[in-house]
Amino acid sequence: MEEEDNNDDIRFTSNWSDEYLENINISEYPFPNNLWHVKPVREIVIKSSMMVIVAVFGIFLNIIILVIIMKNRWLWNTSNYLVGNLAFMDLLTLVFCPWFMLVRDFYQNFVLKNFGCRFEGFMQASLLLASVGAVMLVSYDRLAAAAMNSEARITKKAAPRLIIGTWFIAAALSLPWTFKREYQERQWLDFLEMYCAEDARILGVYWHVLLTLLVWVPLGVMVLTYGAIIWRLECSARELSSRGGGRTIRRARARAMRITACVLVTALVCRLPYTALIYWRNNMTEKINAVDGSFATMWFAANFLMYLNCAANPLIYGFTNPRFRNAMDRTPGVACFKFGNWCCACSMFRRPDALSNCKNTDKIFVIENSPRPNKKLSRVIKNMLNIKKESVEFSVKVDEVTTKPTKVMTLKMDNI
Repeated sequence: MEEEDNNDDIRFTSNWSDEYLENINISEYPFPNNLWHVKPVREIVIKSSMMVIVAVFGIFLNIIILVIIMKNRWLWNTSNYLVGNLAFMDLLTLVFCPWFMLVRDFYQNFVLKNFGCRFEGFMQASLLLASVGAVMLVSYDRLAAAAMNSEARITKKAAPRLIIGTWFIAAALSLPWTFKREYQERQWLDFLEMYCAEDARILGVYWHVLLTLLVWVPLGVMVLTYGAIIWRLECSARELSSRGGGRTIRRARARAMRITACVLVTALVCRLPYTALIYWRNNMTEKINAVDGSFATMWFAANFLMYLNCAANPLIYGFTNPRFRNAMDRTPGVACFKFGNWCCACSMFRRPDALSNCKNTDKIFVIENSPRPNKKLSRVIKNMLNIKKESVEFSVKVDEVTTKPTKVMTLKMDNI
């Protein structure tokens, strides 16, 4: 009879709320949950291997993007500053966040204690929100370059201010995870429970705010910006086709559609599971072992895909850029990997004529100014020295009055 009464007490404790548990002496009752302490070794090895592969791969690629930008001054423009900011935020995210997630997943207790409880959520939310801000800045910059006038573009002077502003905004939006979480311990009869408690009244609502900022806002911005780019290129291609031209615009449109498909598919695959996780979490019943089994698997998969997105961003925004690929084979320390000779994932959809045009090495020269006639020999020689021999060869007669241009400059044609 005594054992049956004890089992009944344990059964009742399974349905008690946290407020009710605070009013009783729980040290007289055994822990009303399954004790497992640490996950099985096989599960730890599999999850750790998956995370190490993604983290190392992403860290390496993001470092490559940053090194290329820093060592090539001709890449120092507004667009590449924004891409570098995205690579930097993804690098920090992959360096710090995955290991906190693995520790939380492997141990039944919250072993990170007070510092981890207040800092882990703040750091993860700050870096992910800053990465989202970087993606939106890159999307707007591409929209302004393709479909707006020059006044709407982000200037080189304004770019650092916008980047730092997104960092501060991301940190400010993540502050609730510092002030509304608290590390707590409860001593049961057979177990010392350690956990990180959240203020459900505040963070319960804020989870949806965070979900909107991490998933729906960036997805909406990318759909609008890349949709506007394709629409603008489509209008330009139709207008030029009516005049018998528009071949370059059509190639740019096809490339923009491929990049858009890569961006949106990656964002959907990597971010929508996190949405499902939050809604599942909020609709769960308050009972023992509710977060085990399929929910625990979903929690790991959703977080893993968010970090996978950080590893895929340098491929989407860096390796698909022809100027970056050209710089890869010229940058010391990076040229040995021969990244520039690799074909990006989207190149498999190109037509053969488009691929042959990409390999064209002919240079186009544009007139900068015309010299006055009867110039001195020293001026003519100076003009000739400014021209690369491997690019063009020509001769000028000194005693001949001419209005032909002698100063030329290479116009680099990059794909849009």
